[in-house]
Amino acid sequence: MIEKLRTRFEGLIDIEYIRKKVTIRPEPVGDIDRLPPMLAAHILEMALRQIFLPNQFSLELIAELVGRAAVHSAMCSESEQTFVKGMYYPAPAETFPICLTGLAGVGKSATIDALLRVMPGPTEFKIDHCMEPQTAESFWYASAKGKASGKQLLTDFLGIEVTTRENASILKSRAQQQANQRGISLAILEEMQHLTPGKGVALTTDILLTMSGLGLPMVYVSNFSLGHKLLKRNQEDTQRLIAQPRIMWPDAPESKIWTDFIEECITVSDGRIRAKPADFSHEIYRGSYGLKRAAIHLMVQAYIQARTLNRTRIEIEDVHRAYISSSYYSYRVDVEELERIAIQKNSKRDDLNCPFGSPIRSNVVQFVRKERDNRVAQAAFKGALTAEERETHKSLKLDTDMKVQKHQRPKRPSLGKPTNDDLGNAFSDYFGDKDDE
Repeated sequence: MIEKLRTRFEGLIDIEYIRKKVTIRPEPVGDIDRLPPMLAAHILEMALRQIFLPNQFSLELIAELVGRAAVHSAMCSESEQTFVKGMYYPAPAETFPICLTGLAGVGKSATIDALLRVMPGPTEFKIDHCMEPQTAESFWYASAKGKASGKQLLTDFLGIEVTTRENASILKSRAQQQANQRGISLAILEEMQHLTPGKGVALTTDILLTMSGLGLPMVYVSNFSLGHKLLKRNQEDTQRLIAQPRIMWPDAPESKIWTDFIEECITVSDGRIRAKPADFSHEIYRGSYGLKRAAIHLMVQAYIQARTLNRTRIEIEDVHRAYISSSYYSYRVDVEELERIAIQKNSKRDDLNCPFGSPIRSNVVQFVRKERDNRVAQAAFKGALTAEERETHKSLKLDTDMKVQKHQRPKRPSLGKPTNDDLGNAFSDYFGDKDDE
């Protein structure tokens, strides 16, 4: 029955299987226009945040991590003797964790959630060494948020009080035994950028080194700012903790995955986006730099702008107003700084600069440069006009916008339901005219 531990990962590394398993297309939001604007916007935002269409990076990363877990599980359960030995005498081992990093809001946590959906669930197996059937788990998911040390992370895993007098070395050995007994094959650590303030990077280093000492394949999630801090550590730390970065970048503006994401947002909004999909996709990308979290927030704010004007459908102008609104201010500052970095390639903000020297995609840079050139050309054109020419240009634009809109024939007023007297008078008039003839 030990074979169950090896076969539980079969078929889980196939890219197409992963794509079908992790893709989420939520139901349209339905009739939310009768609700107050802010409540309707909240419902729309919750629905949009459920969307997950994995790009090639996410698919390949999930396949890699599941594959590493499968190899580890196969090694630990090569035979029943090997498995039992690991329960009592775990071999000392150290792994170099994978660092999943990228800009805030690019989709790192969503990718980890997708990974958890692919990993096999609890598996019951039987070995001669134990009288009762055992249950194997495939992963250990932990959050570093609020942890005071790597020792506290181990005590949480073991389910004991953090005040125990056992040192970190003994706790690590016990955690290895527990991991082998439970069949855990992958460790996932999140919230690394939200550790206790004031402790610096020393706390982060302690937790990561403790986790890597368990000998499990491991991935941890961090933003760019943490990568810059870890690079300032000593060589023995950097070579262990950030030797295997996986950098997640926003999707390209002309990519199919970005187009599919926008089309899915239009579907989930239940047709509340009136603009042409291509134009809408372009404006959302320009206002969000392709970051999914920012893009969704911009769409929601555009819906609020439309409701403010007594409309229930989002137009391009609503996106423009949402971009300059106070509710989008923090995102706007980041987007404009990212555009400046793409062109000038220098910034003092560590949270927006990749610490591993990976260049921004060339098609994203071309998109940013093209948009900058267009804005400069428009500003130069308008600046060269006289006051009279500016008014003429404004009126021409209004005339063009009016011609674009379809002319709707005014609807005739309803005659209403005729009364009995009306029917009698009409009968008399009609047959009275016949008698006159």
